[in-house]
Amino acid sequence: MNLPDTYFELIITEMNETKKLIEEAETIDDKLYFFSSSFGVINRVMNFHSDPLLIFIHQALANAHANITKRMNSPRKPDVISTSIPDVMFDSLFSYLDLLISAFKKKDEDEIRRVLEKYSVLTYATSGNGFYLFLKGKITL
Repeated sequence: MNLPDTYFELIITEMNETKKLIEEAETIDDKLYFFSSSFGVINRVMNFHSDPLLIFIHQALANAHANITKRMNSPRKPDVISTSIPDVMFDSLFSYLDLLISAFKKKDEDEIRRVLEKYSVLTYATSGNGFYLFLKGKITL
């Protein structure tokens, strides 16, 4: 990724702040709200420096956020497994951010892509068939 150092530093700084806000938040709604700034900073950087990997990062983070939010907002019946959101999905959404920050610090494109793969698997696990595969243990987070 041909990204000037100032943008790497901006992304790392903002994602660290995002991580801090998520850790301090008391509700899952607040945590999700703060998580949205992770792809927000990518979007802002893209306004000044466009790069296909930045677009990939933005899409992976935004889609993971959107799918989990959509699943949370779907009508649910208490104690019905097919409409639940296991804690591991939230934990993964937020813990993968640490991995992404680490990859940015190293400027390691391969590692960034591996983290984005994790986000893609998480996003798929929130879908109908993906959740079925998750429950069967064929998808792990």
